[in-house]
Amino acid sequence: MSANVNAPRKNQSTGWYWATSLLGICGLVLGLAVVWVNIERLDLAYELKQLQTELERKNDLQAKLEVERMNLLSSSRLRALAEENGLRQAEPGRIRLLSP
Repeated sequence: MSANVNAPRKNQSTGWYWATSLLGICGLVLGLAVVWVNIERLDLAYELKQLQTELERKNDLQAKLEVERMNLLSSSRLRALAEENGLRQAEPGRIRLLSP
């Protein structure tokens, strides 16, 4: 009779052992997942910072190039270049328009 009484207790303790082991493994997997997600988040944050820096640099370059373009196309500069090269304003009647 004592053998029958001990048998269910052995099964119960085995069940608790497996449940505890399964919970421990699940906790370990979830902990590793949290660490992996945090590492990925940091990598994305660094990449985002690099992209923002590159975007700012390109925007600054675009603004500088736009200023340079406006300077090169300014009417006073073009007039001075035309005078240097012996060009002058066309006289009346010298310009002919072609009809389509």
